[in-house]
Amino acid sequence: MSNNTKARLTCENCLVIKQNSPKLNNHDRKSGTLLENNIEELMKSVSFMSTQFDNFSTKLDNVIMELKNIKTENEKIKSENNRLSEEVVILKNKIDEIEQFNSGITVDITGIPKTINENCKLIVEEIGKKTNTEINILEAHRIDSFISKRSIIVAKLATHDMRKNLIRNVKSVKLTADRISSSWQKENIYINERLTKLKRRLFYQAKTAAKEKNYKFV
Repeated sequence: MSNNTKARLTCENCLVIKQNSPKLNNHDRKSGTLLENNIEELMKSVSFMSTQFDNFSTKLDNVIMELKNIKTENEKIKSENNRLSEEVVILKNKIDEIEQFNSGITVDITGIPKTINENCKLIVEEIGKKTNTEINILEAHRIDSFISKRSIIVAKLATHDMRKNLIRNVKSVKLTADRISSSWQKENIYINERLTKLKRRLFYQAKTAAKEKNYKFV
């Protein structure tokens, strides 16, 4: 039908709506198309960002899992190190006990001045004579002392009884260096059982603590 016929056959309400409906011009159509394109691009961007976020989330979960695994491995390593440290301490103590046992017939002698071309074995023999102690000296030499900060003579005797008797007799007569040689000054001679490095350090620390606290006996 023609437009006139259509207009005559249209009811009043529809006619008013049709007359009031806005007509889109070319500019409006272009704007609508541009808006649709922008919305589509925005949706693509949102979709891309969503995918990126999902990928990042997955990577983050993997990193967290790796960190947990590393933490677990570190705990195992720490536990193993603690166990090994305890074993090392036990082995050190056992070695110290063996060394102390092997040093059971050895004595440390302090208070003997160091001289050129000295014969340590003859000096120890003279100490035995002055204290009326029967001793058989296997070897004797001088070393630096960790405790007294002076050199000492280390003598290895034949038996434990010889070591015990020599220590007791030197203390009882209060032997001094001038009695061994007239050229030496009157300095007290001390003799003690030979200690391992660990026990010498402990002995030195005990003596130092006793001195600081004014203890008479240790």
